[in-house]
Amino acid sequence: MANNSGASRRAALRQQQEMEERKKRTTRIIGFGLGAVALAVVVVLIVVIVQTLGKKAEVVAGEQQTPPNATAEGGINLVSQGEQPAEDAPHLLIYEDFQCPACAYYTQTYGPIVDQLVDEGKITVEYSMATFLDGGLGNDSSARAAMAGNAADAVGKFREFHNAVYANQPQEGVGYTDQQLRVDFPALAGIEGDDLTTFQNLYDTLAFADFVKKSGDRWYDNKIGSTPTYMVNGKKLVFYDEEKKEVLIEPTADDLLNAIEEANG
Repeated sequence: MANNSGASRRAALRQQQEMEERKKRTTRIIGFGLGAVALAVVVVLIVVIVQTLGKKAEVVAGEQQTPPNATAEGGINLVSQGEQPAEDAPHLLIYEDFQCPACAYYTQTYGPIVDQLVDEGKITVEYSMATFLDGGLGNDSSARAAMAGNAADAVGKFREFHNAVYANQPQEGVGYTDQQLRVDFPALAGIEGDDLTTFQNLYDTLAFADFVKKSGDRWYDNKIGSTPTYMVNGKKLVFYDEEKKEVLIEPTADDLLNAIEEANG
């Protein structure tokens, strides 16, 4: 019985050793497999990153352009849809940032009047888009919206796009999505067909990046300080008296035109 018992113990020990060996081999195989999978994942990630960087490099390398209605200083002239302005018509320069809530308010309140006076040939208007809120809000929506605005000017729809952006401005800090700037707002502005293809190509290739930087630098260089700022002949229009809590320029065509003509001298 003792010998049989010893033999049984030796058999059990050999069986246990074989199981341990199989376990070790299995662990090595699994480890090798996981390592291979991890390596494959790393390789795939590297390929994706390289491809992505390559695409971004191609985009940044896109040919830089100037909007058709650009001014030498970096603004966009608002084209009249009616009467052509007289040679001595006063010129209104408006500094804005597409992420500025006050700009949205002024566009909705005074924008239709500005458009009316331009179409009646009584004034000329230039929009100069700042991008300083990108730094303050930690995004790039002001610059991207400005580039989209320039692309809209390239297809003859700056006014419509400009107004559509402000009519749908999100809460400050949320920023604009590419879907909004590439698809939604162009649709609201009436940009479609071949014009939409052109618009999206200009936006996707950052064709106006240099021009947007020039426009943004203008705001800093001229020490404008805030948006919106309406200027005529180097003078700022004051719409509201903070001390008296009084509106100085009512949202009417006559009141705004009188203020512009007075500042023009």
